[in-house]
Amino acid sequence: MTTQVIELNDSEIRVAEGDSIVLRSPGYAFLDKDKIEIGVLAARQARLEPRAVHNRYWKNLNQDPLQTPSTHARHNADLAFAQLLAIHEQSGKPDEVIIAVPGSFTNEQLALLLGLVDASPLTVVGLVDTAVAAITPTADKGNYVHIDMHLHQTVVTRLIVSDQVSRTSVQLVDGAGLTAIYDATAHLIADLFIKESRFDPQHHPETEQALYDQIPACLNSLQKHSEVTLEIQYQQTQHQAKLPLDLLLKVLNPLYEKIANLIDNSDSCLLSYQINQLPGLTTLLEGSRDLTENSVFEACSQHAALFQSAGSASNYVTSLPATENPIIDDNPVQVSQSSAPSSNTADSITHILHGHNAYALNNDHLFLSASGNISANDASTCHCSIQQNSGQVELIIEGELAVFVNGRQLKNTEIVRAGDIISFTGSKTEYTFIHVGN
Repeated sequence: MTTQVIELNDSEIRVAEGDSIVLRSPGYAFLDKDKIEIGVLAARQARLEPRAVHNRYWKNLNQDPLQTPSTHARHNADLAFAQLLAIHEQSGKPDEVIIAVPGSFTNEQLALLLGLVDASPLTVVGLVDTAVAAITPTADKGNYVHIDMHLHQTVVTRLIVSDQVSRTSVQLVDGAGLTAIYDATAHLIADLFIKESRFDPQHHPETEQALYDQIPACLNSLQKHSEVTLEIQYQQTQHQAKLPLDLLLKVLNPLYEKIANLIDNSDSCLLSYQINQLPGLTTLLEGSRDLTENSVFEACSQHAALFQSAGSASNYVTSLPATENPIIDDNPVQVSQSSAPSSNTADSITHILHGHNAYALNNDHLFLSASGNISANDASTCHCSIQQNSGQVELIIEGELAVFVNGRQLKNTEIVRAGDIISFTGSKTEYTFIHVGN
């Protein structure tokens, strides 16, 4: 029986089977008259078709009418349901799932979520508070503050660890989410482009989208470097701008301080994966520790029998048994999107997902084109290829067209992992590497 865990954070809903992440899907929905596109495909339309893209439906999970309803979605709950259906399909139709839910959800939203789940093909055996699950593998006895960032808010959860890991309170920092950080970063970068080359990337939808696509990798890079160079091509001209870390922090610190103001110097802070991908925030939170990307999944796997024995997902778990010997890392290594995955993670790739079709990796070498063509022997129109090598899957550039991995432009050959998304400049085509369980 296949059991997967869904971490419900709209900045990137992640699905894991064991310790392997099999799907990453941001909380974006693109509505047009013919269909709904969900996740990365929708996020890539946010600046191209802003009126048709929605990204508040998880934060505002309700049945209030959308401002621009369609035949496919009348309200936020319809969009959330569409994403649940996509997750079920794209993660390989697991037998059962456990859902980690943020403490920001009200009782009414939890009830609505359960209703959506009941109407979907998902078999949910448990709901658990995200913060409780996240700190269970790593927290010794004591009091803790867990900080997690979503698209439009930050969730600050206070917990106590004894023989149980228990949630005691939840505070929300509305407006201090990734969208606000990305918007502030984009405006700063646009100003730098104007000053350096008299080019405004926010003046054209396609270049504004190209700018936003680069921001996550840009912020990640600035954790290790004092400056990063961005490139945007428009009408056969390549424009460049250099973003210094110190200048960025002057812009972001007012947002960071909204979060830091809730934290006392005596608090032991544990920071989610979303938080520890941002440059400069941990500096304001002295003594904080970074949690790994898999912390929620580890706890849910550890206590899977507890959820399965309950036989119902109707109880929202806000307390879990504490780990007898928690793994405590006083100097945790931050996870970078560009880090090479372990061979175990790479081995978990079984298929390439394009649209609603999954293609098994039965060949040693496959060629992918920006038009959506996948071939085992025709390299004439391909723009990149994948090759299995020593148990890992390599992505190789095969032409002049820019290729992106999770929004970051690929410069050289790279090892990819389950959940990675491949895209191309000037094309809506995307390929997702997934794991389909036996």
